[in-house]
Amino acid sequence: MIAALTAIVVVYFAGYVTGALLVRPSDERLSLSFAVVRLVAGLFVTSTGFLLSLAVGVPWAAGPILELLLALVIYRQRALVLPRSPRWTGWRSAATLLVAAIMLAPPMIALLAMARGAYPPVFYNVDSPYFLEKVHALLHTQRLPPLSLGVLGGKFPYHYGVQGIAAVVARTTGLLPHQATFAVTLPLLVVGCLAAAFVAAEALAPAVPQVLSVPLLLTISPTLWHPYWQHLATAIAAAMTAHSTQPLRQAAEDYELWGVAALTGQNLGTHFLVLAVAGGIAAAATRGWRLPLFLVGTAVLFKAPTGVALMGGFTLMLAWLGVRSRSTRPFVILAATAGLFATVYSALWWLPRLPQSYMTELSPMFYFRWLREQGRLPGFLLDLVWLAAPVVPVLALRRHASSSETPVAAPGLMLIMAITPLLIVNLLRAVDLRPGRGIDYDWFQIVLTVPILAHAAVLATAGHAWPGVGRPRRAVAAGLMVLAIAGPVGVAASYATVLLTNPQAGHEFADNRAIAAALQAIPVAKSVIVTNDLRYPAEGFSRDYRQMQIPALFGHQAFAVNYAYEAYDFSRERLGVQRLLQGERWVSDIDASARRYGWTHLLIRKDYRHPADIPLPQVFDSEEYAVYRFPAASN
Repeated sequence: MIAALTAIVVVYFAGYVTGALLVRPSDERLSLSFAVVRLVAGLFVTSTGFLLSLAVGVPWAAGPILELLLALVIYRQRALVLPRSPRWTGWRSAATLLVAAIMLAPPMIALLAMARGAYPPVFYNVDSPYFLEKVHALLHTQRLPPLSLGVLGGKFPYHYGVQGIAAVVARTTGLLPHQATFAVTLPLLVVGCLAAAFVAAEALAPAVPQVLSVPLLLTISPTLWHPYWQHLATAIAAAMTAHSTQPLRQAAEDYELWGVAALTGQNLGTHFLVLAVAGGIAAAATRGWRLPLFLVGTAVLFKAPTGVALMGGFTLMLAWLGVRSRSTRPFVILAATAGLFATVYSALWWLPRLPQSYMTELSPMFYFRWLREQGRLPGFLLDLVWLAAPVVPVLALRRHASSSETPVAAPGLMLIMAITPLLIVNLLRAVDLRPGRGIDYDWFQIVLTVPILAHAAVLATAGHAWPGVGRPRRAVAAGLMVLAIAGPVGVAASYATVLLTNPQAGHEFADNRAIAAALQAIPVAKSVIVTNDLRYPAEGFSRDYRQMQIPALFGHQAFAVNYAYEAYDFSRERLGVQRLLQGERWVSDIDASARRYGWTHLLIRKDYRHPADIPLPQVFDSEEYAVYRFPAASN
C-alpha cells in the first residue's frame, strides 16, 4: 500500500508537474485529456533526464530532479494546479468512452495479468520479457547502455525510453520491476493514448463527432506491418468458396493483423507519441510548439524507427510551413528539434563508444521492391486506399469549408507527416553490420506510424470540410469511418473476452510459473545461469534462441539466452559452447567452459535434449525443470 501511494506521488511530480515544461499552465485550468497528455509527456521528460544522466555518468536522479525543479521555478504554484473536472454531455460522450474502452481493454487486461504477484505469472507478446529484462538492467546500472542480462558481458544500444520510466518508478517507490512496468508505466501509456486521441480529435476536427474521430485515431489497422487486406480478402474469398465462416473466424483471431495485441512498451510509446505529436501540432496555435518539439526530438529514445519517422515528417512539414507562411519561426523550431534529436541520439549511440552495428544506405524504391518480391504490393496499396477512404466523400466540397483555418491546423501538415515514413523506407535501407546479419527489415517498422498519421490527416481534412458538406455526404463519410472502426472494435471485444475467460489462448501466451519456481532456487546476485533450452515457450516453442524468461522474471544474469535480438562477435562461440549441454553425455569441455565464463548454475528443462548424467549438486527438482550448482558457486 505504501509503495502504491508513493507511486502516485512520484507520477504526479515526475509526470504532471514536470510536464508543465511541455504543456505550460495557463490562467484556465487544463481539460482532463490535456492534463493526462501532460502527465505522460512529463514522464517522457523524466525518463529522458534519467537516461541522459546515465549517458554522461552523473547520478541517475540528477536529470529528473533538475527538470522538476526547473518546472517549479518557472511556474511555481501554477505547476501544481490540478485539471478541471471532465465535462461529459449526452449519449455521444458515453458512446465514445464505451467504444474507446473496448478498443483499449485487451492491453489493459493483459498488462494487469502480468503485474500480479511476486513475479509476472504470465507473459503476453514475445517482446514483453525482453522489455522487462531491460527494466531490471536499468535498475542497477550507473551508465548507459546497461550491461545485458540476457548475454553476459554484452552491451546493446537500444531505445530504453519507456523502460526508463518504469526504472525511475521502481527506484523511487519500492515497487517490484514487473509491477512498476505492468501496473503503472504501461497502463499510464494506454490511458495517455486515449487522452491524446481526445486532444488530437478536438484540435484536428472539432466539427466531426467524437464518437467517430476518437475511435478512428485509436484504430491502427491496417498496421502496414501485417498484410491486412491481403489476408482479409483471402479469408473472404475462402469463406465464399467453402460456404463457411471458418476462414473469417480465423482471420478475426489473427490479433496482430487488427492491431489489438500491441501491448509492449515501445509500441504503446509509439501510439502515444504519434497521437500527442498530431494533437500538439494541431493545437500549436494556442498551446505553442513545446510539446511536439520535445516529443519528436526525443522519440528515438522511446522507439528508434518512430523517432526517424517523426523527425523526417516534422522536418518536411516545418520546411513547407515556413515557405508557405514566409516566416523564419518554423525553421527556428526545426533547428531546436534537430538539436534535441542529435543530443539524444548521441547519448544513445555515440557516447557509449560501442562498435558500429548499423548503417543506412541509399536504396531507391527499396520498400516497394520488397513488397513486390513478397507478393504484397497490391494488398499494401489497397491498405493505403482503405486508410484514406473515409475522407473521399468530403473532398469534392472542401472548397465550401470555413475560411477560418489556421496554417498550423492545415490538413496538408498531417498529410506530409503521414507520407514521409513511406518516402524514408523507399529512399533508405538499414544494414545490420553484426556477424551473421544483413539487411535489417525491422527498419520497416517506420511505417507503423503511418496508420495513425493517415487517420489524423483524414480527420483534419474531414473537419475542415465538414461545415460545408451536406448531410448525405456526411453520412457516407461517417459510414466509412464506422466501417474502418468496426472490425478492430469487434476483434478487440472478442480478444478481451478471450483474455478474461481463456487466458492461455491469448496472443503469444507464456506461463512463467514452472520456470519461476526453478529460478527462485538461484540467488539473483552474483549468479550466472546457463541452460540447455534456448526456446521461448509461446505458441508451442516456435521461437528458438530467445529464452528471455530467465533474465526477465527476477533479473538473473544469463550466460547467453537471446541470440535473436542481441548479436556480438562472440555469439557464434557462445552458441557452440551451449550446444554441449544438449548432448547425450557430459563432457569435460562443459566444466572448462564453466570455469572460463563463471557459470554458477545450470537450468535444465527435462523434456528437451540434455546429458543423461549431470555430475553436479542438484538444488531444485520439479516435473519440468532441474537446477544444478557448479562447484565455483560454492566458494
